[in-house]
Amino acid sequence: MISTWNYKNANREAWLVLRTGSLRTRQAVFQGCLHCQFADNCGRLLGGASAPDNSGGISLEAALIDGTNMRYAAVAGMAGIRNAIGVAHDVLRYTNHSLLVGEAAARFAEGMGHEKDDLSTSSSKDVLLTWRLANCQPNFWRNVRPLANASCGKYTPLPQEKHQREMRQEYPIEQGHHDLVGFLAIDTKGYIHAASLSSGVRSRIPGRVGDAAVPGAGIYAENKVGGALATGEGDVLMRFLPALLAVEALRAGQSPDEAADAVMRRLLGRHTEFNGGLVVVSRWGIYAATCAVLDEFQFVVSGEGSVSYMPRVKILKCLDRHEIVFGGPRGIFYLAPKKIVMTGRGDFAVQRVKKVKLKEEMDFIEFSEEYIEETDIEIEMNEENPKELKEDKRSILDGSSGHLLLHQLGLAPPFPLRFPLIYF
Repeated sequence: MISTWNYKNANREAWLVLRTGSLRTRQAVFQGCLHCQFADNCGRLLGGASAPDNSGGISLEAALIDGTNMRYAAVAGMAGIRNAIGVAHDVLRYTNHSLLVGEAAARFAEGMGHEKDDLSTSSSKDVLLTWRLANCQPNFWRNVRPLANASCGKYTPLPQEKHQREMRQEYPIEQGHHDLVGFLAIDTKGYIHAASLSSGVRSRIPGRVGDAAVPGAGIYAENKVGGALATGEGDVLMRFLPALLAVEALRAGQSPDEAADAVMRRLLGRHTEFNGGLVVVSRWGIYAATCAVLDEFQFVVSGEGSVSYMPRVKILKCLDRHEIVFGGPRGIFYLAPKKIVMTGRGDFAVQRVKKVKLKEEMDFIEFSEEYIEETDIEIEMNEENPKELKEDKRSILDGSSGHLLLHQLGLAPPFPLRFPLIYF
């Protein structure tokens, strides 16, 4: 179980569901989001009360994706209903649609039995008042009159010939108080679900849909490949769909850390001011993370090592605006088999490998293929963690020393069941 930001209790709630058995991934990510929807369990913003739009309105959005059949369901801009993840779940179960928005989403929720609730509080009114006293700064307007960076409007469009690039305003991400959280769960049979919940960014323009509701922007998952969680500036995430790109990079043969690297570099190549983080998980449960510009990026991991492994916060330092940090926290969820023996005996073990070459100035990914031959490979692994290869053996993929894992070999296990970290 992986979740973004330092919300250990929410991750624990999700993990306690996941560890009860297989086929519980949807219920697990659902439970994590549900925990964050109420009170201040996940900071002030995710409960909705401290994240009004620029008219004082409170709305929520949430989404679920099923990695088995690629069903996706979300709600956005939904006011008056607190249980946003429950409504998204109902869209998944009872409709053929993928996204419901606004007042119509709220009416659908009421029809499904969700109670109407006034999400506005004294806290949200205080936030709105403070923002207006600061000349409505920061806001999301541009190329309007009066100047958006010095007034509250009412705004009208500037003529096209007077449009100019405005200085970007900072929207600081306050540690412990984030407007979006994502959850990703993998069970012992390899089923993957991901979910997201968001209160929307403060002082947004009413009607704005955020990245939590857009497939591939904040979450994406496919059982045969892996999954990803992205967080940060939502409007940038929606333009690049980093969660989707990360999963496609895994499909192309990249490792989780390579996929995270490539996606973040592509994003920063067009948006050097972006700040946020990305967690990528392969279908084998191997994960890696990267981040940009933030002082640090935190995420929580449960179930890494054994069934009793409880939530642990992983911290990745992001040092500079023009530098992205790689080589951060990574790990393994599934145990590899105790022993794999491949003997050629005249037949070669041939691995077809796809490598992604990313050109920063280009918008596309080139693919190259490489065939690797190895005649005799023997890998010894214990029940807890893979051991390093004996003597001076090297990975058959890239020649590097270290752990030779199933995902590197690209092999399906030669037996009906995988060997997961969870024992029952």
